Amino acid sequence: MKKIVSDTEVTILRTEVCEAFTLKWRSDGILHSHTTSNLDFTIESLKHFNVVMGEMVGHKKVPLLITFDEFAIPPVDTREFWAKKDSCPYACADAYVAATFGHKFIGRFYLKFNKPGRPTKICSTFEEAVQWLRTFVD
Repeated sequence: MKKIVSDTEVTILRTEVCEAFTLKWRSDGILHSHTTSNLDFTIESLKHFNVVMGEMVGHKKVPLLITFDEFAIPPVDTREFWAKKDSCPYACADAYVAATFGHKFIGRFYLKFNKPGRPTKICSTFEEAVQWLRTFVD
């Protein structure tokens, strides 16, 4: 049986900055990616993200927690790319924290029209996202 870990018990095992993304490998088996609004990102940026993610998680599939700065909006082509099942070979599930109206709107659009190839959920809070992702931890 898996032990339920509270966020107060979670530590960050490793942090890497990869262009617009800050990746944090958490002790609960979830990788947290935060996107800054200070830098634009492209499909090539996401491919580089995959290389860094793979190295961080030992090239195994893990749940991916995704957060954004308030004004960080993923470009259309990156959303189309990311929705493909094989676009991120190391993510078994994606949970997006959509704290703003804009992020919620884009999230609903992403689910309906891009139809992600991995289990994906748009969450209102960080805690909700973590709770859902913990169901995918080995």
